[in-house]
Amino acid sequence: MKIDLHCHSTCSDGTYAPAEVVQRAHTAGINVLALTDHDTLLGIDEARAAAEACNIQLINGVEISCEHTLSGGYGKNKSTNKIIHVLGLDFTDREKMHATLQQLQDSRATRGQRITEKLSKLLGIDYDELWQAVLAKASGNPQAVGRAHIGQVLFERGEVKTVQKAFDKYLADNKPAYVAIEALTMQRGIELIQECGGKAVLAHPTRYQLSATRVRKLIEEFAQLGGDACELPANSEPVSTRKMVDRSIAEHKLAASIGSDFHGSNMPWRRLGDVPNMHPEQQGIWQSFAALS
Repeated sequence: MKIDLHCHSTCSDGTYAPAEVVQRAHTAGINVLALTDHDTLLGIDEARAAAEACNIQLINGVEISCEHTLSGGYGKNKSTNKIIHVLGLDFTDREKMHATLQQLQDSRATRGQRITEKLSKLLGIDYDELWQAVLAKASGNPQAVGRAHIGQVLFERGEVKTVQKAFDKYLADNKPAYVAIEALTMQRGIELIQECGGKAVLAHPTRYQLSATRVRKLIEEFAQLGGDACELPANSEPVSTRKMVDRSIAEHKLAASIGSDFHGSNMPWRRLGDVPNMHPEQQGIWQSFAALS
């Protein structure tokens, strides 16, 4: 059974429509797929229809932006506020999930505009021209605008050499054009997912620009707050990093989750079905999915 529990469509910051994501998953030989767009469930019905047509088991999914204050540093770095992504998988109460996330969606629209405003001043580009280009990347939906769309526009305009450079220079946490997103606390995010009948998974724990100590602390605190599983780092990450996460998962008795974090042509190095390797002793979170029982 081939599984991918983390991917995105045009309903957030991906470049392919939900049905096309599913068709590409089918081509990649995936049997179980979760579409996990940022703070929205809008793509699930289209994805489900496509999944039924090609015999893929689609799991209800979403990637929720959560705020969390990490402790464990020293001196002025004693604590740090981070936006942490928590995947909600296999939930059943879509109405409750949608109602809560709609408030976050509304904040995404103004966030995209504020980032664009900062960039227009930093780069001397006309705001309206830049915003229209960004909006076009999000199919005209301001609520779907994500940093990946903005990074793609900067790359295409020749302002940066790669989309990743746009993040490194302007869009990542604490960079000149960064704007914090309105978010649930990590604890509330976990509770919401579980109240809706789902499993809460810590997404890509090594991609928050944290030290190794803080990555371990994040996994520990996620487990203490009642989280169900932790996503494994990509196979491309250093072996030492992957082993560290494996140890933390085992120590805190979390299940493991695997996903490609596929976005499409804006992040071509992430491919559907290209997921981390599980260890025999690890428990896959999908083993507890009601949808697969």
